[in-house]
Amino acid sequence: MIGAIVASVIKKITQENKELKSFYLEPMEKLNKPKPGQFFMVWVPGLEEIPISVSGYFNGLIRISVARRGETTSYMHTLKIGDFLGLKGPLGNFITPDPNKKYLLVGGGYGVAPLIFFLQEYKRIGGEEIDIIIGARSKDLLLFENEITINGARLHVATDDGSKGFKGTTIDLMIRILKEKKFDEILLCGPEKMLVKGSKVAINKGIKAWVLAEEYMKCGIGLCGSCELGKSGLLVCRDGPVFDALTYLKSLGVYQY
Repeated sequence: MIGAIVASVIKKITQENKELKSFYLEPMEKLNKPKPGQFFMVWVPGLEEIPISVSGYFNGLIRISVARRGETTSYMHTLKIGDFLGLKGPLGNFITPDPNKKYLLVGGGYGVAPLIFFLQEYKRIGGEEIDIIIGARSKDLLLFENEITINGARLHVATDDGSKGFKGTTIDLMIRILKEKKFDEILLCGPEKMLVKGSKVAINKGIKAWVLAEEYMKCGIGLCGSCELGKSGLLVCRDGPVFDALTYLKSLGVYQY
């Protein structure tokens, strides 16, 4: 059932940077294999349910990557191997990688996490032409560099302070790369400001782009309405979290590109 919570045990924990940990979860009941872009409502016993994107799938283990932001996520960072979390999902729509397409993935901050799952699946089905831009305020906050390299993607790094790679934003670097290379599709995930700018660039370049949106949500199944995009009536949990760039901009009331 879509609304059922399934207990899962933490089998592995990795510290990705000083703000983010990844948890590898083994469900105690059978769940559908998640697809790129989908998320789970993660129930933390004694606290609340929060939406977290899937950042990987490994022989039945579901990986979620959690940034320490508030009470619930800070508590999650104290959990140990063998502790339990509840999972509801996988939820939302998804994007299916095409091995014959050339992709540019653009991730800002912990928005890199769901893009890593897309990369994993793209490579699993034989895709070869994929570039990924990862960005952060400084080099110590970058995510999944080694995993990206191991998966054979072309890695591009942007840091706000110039401590590693390109000095500037992911979108500044995206604009530079698009002058040199052609792509069939672009995937964007990160802060709203980044998503808006990246969507505009893609539309002006005539490149199909997808946004992996994130919004606060309570239920994850379209009942509470808390994750509405702007005043569009579109819900991130029910209609997303994957939106084409044009729909995303219009939902936020952005009509000039």
